[in-house]
Amino acid sequence: MNQIYQRFAEVYSRGSYPEFSKWVLSLLPSLLEKFSLPKSGKLLDLACGEGTFLEGMLLNNWQVTGLDQSAEMLRLAEMRLRQTGQPFHLIQDDMRNLDFDNEFDLVTCWFDSMNYLLEVSDLENVFRRVFRALKAKGGFLFDMNTLYGLFVRWQQQPVYIPQDNEDLLEIHIPSCNYEKSEASLRIILFIRNHQTQQWERWEEIHTQRAYPMDTIQALLEKVGFRVLDRLGNLSDQSPAQPDSGRVWFFAQKPA
Repeated sequence: MNQIYQRFAEVYSRGSYPEFSKWVLSLLPSLLEKFSLPKSGKLLDLACGEGTFLEGMLLNNWQVTGLDQSAEMLRLAEMRLRQTGQPFHLIQDDMRNLDFDNEFDLVTCWFDSMNYLLEVSDLENVFRRVFRALKAKGGFLFDMNTLYGLFVRWQQQPVYIPQDNEDLLEIHIPSCNYEKSEASLRIILFIRNHQTQQWERWEEIHTQRAYPMDTIQALLEKVGFRVLDRLGNLSDQSPAQPDSGRVWFFAQKPA
């Protein structure tokens, strides 16, 4: 995981990707209300990226901590959060090393970041560490790409171009490994260097693993969580189905 989101971090921040965080922010208050989860307090956002979600929570009176492996993503997050004039905490680390005790009221991990954990043992380890990091009655919210999402929806377009303008060409090429339950996205970037006016080529491979929904729930319950719900659509809060491309988990640490 540590070789991704280097050159892609700035491209990510310039594209439509942060809109995902804004969309989640717009729906979150009603979801916290629905599941009787804390509506203020201390937040830990895992794989926080360029900080759009953290910024929104900070402006809604949360005390925020963001963790990400990518130094470049954290640089962008720091620039964004400093503009709020409010205190925040950013940590560069792997979520598998998370080490807090009864610290947070809410832990989040958005935009299928958990799918980058390619071993069941790693997923269980992170769940266990999140459980330990939460206060009693604290909430754990995250989304993951499903088997259907990686093996059907990702593969529907053999080549996808998210951004194409005078300074940037971004190309996505998906592939999959059914035996490993993994799918990879080859991201090819052509970026204009404004100093030389030459084009530079960069490439990253993003590999994700999908887990059956029941496996994810069993791991959450194994480490002590109470699973409140798993949704297939965040907007209408409908249950996850076999053909849901993404599943949203809502879990709570018991009192």
